[in-house]
Amino acid sequence: MNILCALLGEHGALLHQLEVLRLTAPKYSEEKLGAATFALAEAIENHAGLEDELLFEALVASGRMPAGPVEAMRSEHRAIESLLGQILAPAGEAGRPDPQRTVLRLVETVRHHFGHEEHALFPMASQILTSAQLEELGSRWAQRRGVEIGALLAK
Repeated sequence: MNILCALLGEHGALLHQLEVLRLTAPKYSEEKLGAATFALAEAIENHAGLEDELLFEALVASGRMPAGPVEAMRSEHRAIESLLGQILAPAGEAGRPDPQRTVLRLVETVRHHFGHEEHALFPMASQILTSAQLEELGSRWAQRRGVEIGALLAK
């Protein structure tokens, strides 16, 4: 399985969860908003970690990828983590921005980030890495996710 297809699939699931959070956040107390965001934060951070460890590292190791796009993606990951941290920060923390507004910023930031990956980085990766490399990375992704894809690949 090509890792780019796997990561795109994760984007779809995460975008759906973000949309649900965006629609329901105005109805939530700060405590409930934090609880609703917690699992999503874990999923987003885990996804970003796999992208970094598997795809970004392979692109850098290829020697054919300019540093700028990968660093831009890592910077966007850090910005997303910061927004998640703001939403999850204790209610009384000084300087904490309004969590409702931060949810809207988070949704918009993640949408833009996924767009950058899907329209720029992933097409570059498909040109820089070989099909065999992308398939191997996909196998590593499946192993890390605990997904069995061997039966599908055998056909």
